[in-house]
Amino acid sequence: MAYMTEEPNEKRKIDKNLDKNVNFLKDLLGVSESFDVIFREYKVGRKRVASFSLNSMTNDILLSNVIEDLIVCVQDDLTINPAEKLFYSRVSHSQVKLTDNMNDALVSILSAEMVFFVDGSDQAIVIDARQYPARMPSESNIEKVTRGSRDSFVETLVFNTALIRRRLRDPNLRFEIIKVGRRSKTDVAVAYIKDITNPELVAMVKERLQNIDIDGVPMAENAIEEFITGGSKWNPLPKVRYTERPDVAAVHLLEGHVCVLIDTSPNVIVLPTTFWHHLQHVEEYHQNVVVGSYLRIIRTLGMVLSLLLPPLWLSLVLQRHLLPETLAFLGPRDPGVIPLGLQFILAEIGLELIQMATVHVPSAQATALGFIGAFMLGEFATKVGLFGNETIFYIAVAAVGSFATPSVEFALAIRLFRIVLIAMVMFLKLPGLFIGLIFLFLYTAFTKSFGTPYFWPVLPFNLNGIKELLFRMPLPEKTLRPAILKPLRWKRGKDKDEDED
Repeated sequence: MAYMTEEPNEKRKIDKNLDKNVNFLKDLLGVSESFDVIFREYKVGRKRVASFSLNSMTNDILLSNVIEDLIVCVQDDLTINPAEKLFYSRVSHSQVKLTDNMNDALVSILSAEMVFFVDGSDQAIVIDARQYPARMPSESNIEKVTRGSRDSFVETLVFNTALIRRRLRDPNLRFEIIKVGRRSKTDVAVAYIKDITNPELVAMVKERLQNIDIDGVPMAENAIEEFITGGSKWNPLPKVRYTERPDVAAVHLLEGHVCVLIDTSPNVIVLPTTFWHHLQHVEEYHQNVVVGSYLRIIRTLGMVLSLLLPPLWLSLVLQRHLLPETLAFLGPRDPGVIPLGLQFILAEIGLELIQMATVHVPSAQATALGFIGAFMLGEFATKVGLFGNETIFYIAVAAVGSFATPSVEFALAIRLFRIVLIAMVMFLKLPGLFIGLIFLFLYTAFTKSFGTPYFWPVLPFNLNGIKELLFRMPLPEKTLRPAILKPLRWKRGKDKDEDED
């Protein structure tokens, strides 16, 4: 029995003897052990028919209608090729197929499809009558906007593909299903627009997904990301972008990106990605061009302050003789009982603990936790002399800058880099800051996401990309797709070689 899970490439044909098929599946699926595996036998004409399904994920009303159509058959209908006769003349459901492979039939059963086996036929009828436990689309908790759509992806794959199809009624839009995991058989959809996306990029993504060799991916998107991104797994910079919004996914598809949708996950993976993708937010495109550009600049400034402000202040305070007269006010008059550098490290750890506690506690207790963190810990720590007031202030500014970063993964990477810079300043002072920044720049510059340089369009330089990087350009002026993606169609409007009709 183990070969069905451990050796998925081995093929077993469906036997014409119904009892052999039924006994094999009963034993493999544990029909007498698992209450949710449903086995049923029918008489269709004078032929015996058996079905397997999962009671927790099937549409009973639809299946009842299908079975009613089947049992009205007479003997003459099923003398030759009975499964094909039923398939073409009696099964009225639209989502139905024939299979002669037992492995495929087993995967269909475990995917909540109903499979019918007919005595005397070496084919099985697979009916897609799935009805997954699902929640309806609601507003995203992470990518909120003041204006714009309020629907977001959910944990059901077919819902998510429908949300994208609703925005892109393009016949070239493709959703290719790949099953990942020898045991979990998780449905992973690769989405792209056939006449826009670079086929080499699509082939790369599909190949990496097909090469995933593991028993299951219950952690969904994060497990898939670790397998397909390539390169060093210890690099904290996110090489893909996550989104919960179907409009964001649709925009990236139109640019030539590939989106990866995973069943059971409300997050869609957008790839490839660059450093600057993680600083853009959909809110910029729901506001005026000038306002959108202003928001982008402020958000970028917040990221820079989050990374540089604490280590820069610390490096200047530790070498006060380098401060000009106009900045002589910087630095605490009473640094406290703990060295300044260690204060920042401890404050960072305390901030992370509060954030983790805020996520884990019930929402009714989140307000009380915020009160404890802000007043009982922060205020009293300064009063008793453990931390300086300026230390708390600069850590708070850095935290606000992190929260303003749309990408959670990117904000966490920035926080890690900030701790590294603070540690280097503690040991090497101002030269340590410069050395750390040079190291981070080179580290980021040599990072790639599916062959795309992480610092594009700065490195390599691209003027059109630089303009869109700094400002939210008016949509009528965005006539070209990003060059780094090497799309099949560069222009976003009609090409000259297209038919006028």
